[in-house]
Amino acid sequence: FADKFLEMDLPLNILINNAGIMYCPFQLSEDGIEMQFATNHVGHFYLTKLLLDKLKTTAEKTGIEGRIVNLSSEAHMTPYRGGIRFDKINDKDFYNDKLAYGQSKLANILHANELARRLKEEG
Repeated sequence: FADKFLEMDLPLNILINNAGIMYCPFQLSEDGIEMQFATNHVGHFYLTKLLLDKLKTTAEKTGIEGRIVNLSSEAHMTPYRGGIRFDKINDKDFYNDKLAYGQSKLANILHANELARRLKEEG
């Protein structure tokens, strides 16, 4: 998608990351990442990374500040104990569909906060 969009050379003023799945049984994405984390967070993170320069250049050309919206959920308050289990994302033995969903939504909030901090720092 990102490649095709960038080839069209259209302006990009807003990116809304809203793909999601919820409470699914344990499964891995094609890339070998737990499916809820892959869909709800990694996909958003990667798409943003691929399109961020286009958002910046559009803002420079138009003088209109772009927006990135990462949708999350109140479920971000109920991830696994200790937050995101980076070392156990794919741990099938201790998988809990609801906690895994919360983990993915917490990752969205952390990503949005860090992205905002970095973009503010850049000006």
